[in-house]
Amino acid sequence: MDMRAGFRRWSYALAAAAVLSAPAGHATLVGQAPPAPVSTDSGKGAIIGTGTFTAFVENMDRSLAFYRDAFGMEVPALPASGERPYNPTNPQLFAMFDIAGARERHQSARVPGTRITVELMEIQDVEHRTIPLRVQDPGSATLVLLVRDVDSVLARARKAGASVVTPGGMPVALADGGRALLIRDLDGRFIELRQSATAAATAPAGDLLDMRLSIAVSDVNETTRIYRDVLGFTADQDAGFSADTPTQLLTGLASAQVKRSRVQAPGSALWIELVEFKGVERTPLRMRIQDRGAARLQVRAQNIDALVAAMKSAGLKVVSEGSVAVPIPPNFKGALVADPNNFFLTPFAPCDGCTSRPPTPGR
Repeated sequence: MDMRAGFRRWSYALAAAAVLSAPAGHATLVGQAPPAPVSTDSGKGAIIGTGTFTAFVENMDRSLAFYRDAFGMEVPALPASGERPYNPTNPQLFAMFDIAGARERHQSARVPGTRITVELMEIQDVEHRTIPLRVQDPGSATLVLLVRDVDSVLARARKAGASVVTPGGMPVALADGGRALLIRDLDGRFIELRQSATAAATAPAGDLLDMRLSIAVSDVNETTRIYRDVLGFTADQDAGFSADTPTQLLTGLASAQVKRSRVQAPGSALWIELVEFKGVERTPLRMRIQDRGAARLQVRAQNIDALVAAMKSAGLKVVSEGSVAVPIPPNFKGALVADPNNFFLTPFAPCDGCTSRPPTPGR
């Protein structure tokens, strides 16, 4: 069986059961090498790809409307009631998130023909906080959208209600000749609009071309080690801290120095940028998955029990009940794991006969 086709079918079943969103596709973009083949022969736990990035929000309908209006993303239509419904209670999903008694709903905004998929998830009826995000605080995740024309995308985003973070409200010049600007969405999530110097000449049609993630970290060396040695990501890293002028202008942190690393999961085309700030006040974020401002990345796994055990042995916090991967109907196992900076990862894998569907309400 083709692995990607198989995961696509599993994901559709999962979405129908309202437990997890379908993983992002792996369509190859112009100028982008396809993901390397992933071996599944080893008996060890392993990550074999990435899925959807999820932002946890106060009101899913409001957030979906923002991504539709600001970036032209496709979102599910509103029903006649004017509000998208909450999903049926799923105790096993809630065991994975450790949010017993909650209500939840989630939907994705997508740019057709690209890997750009952002899931918005709303969790209610459980104690939560709204986290004031700062770009330099370890655990703060920034969505990086690679765009054809930063000015036109910025105009739409402002009209949709985005606030501009970059001082002066104008894009800054990057070292490679591109331009970038930092904004916040309606939930306070940071979004970097990044235009390369060659985007118009080399990219396919459309305003949004690709996406990355940028995560502020406490210690870039230690975080890179975890992603590389424990999770199996490839990694490259800067030599040391530098007073990077474009970053200072972009963020408004005039005294900041930064040190960076870049990691990529096997079988995935998504790059994750890890950024450690120095010379500015930082406060590590202490979030739960239901807190507004939390974020996660789904990761596709093989031998998930062994993988989660290895993550736990490396000192990562497994949030799921029992600190293990839990079965999720109809045929998955998954876990919620916090990385060293409290950015959440959700490894998941198909499993045959490991679970049963939740009972139908009223029966």
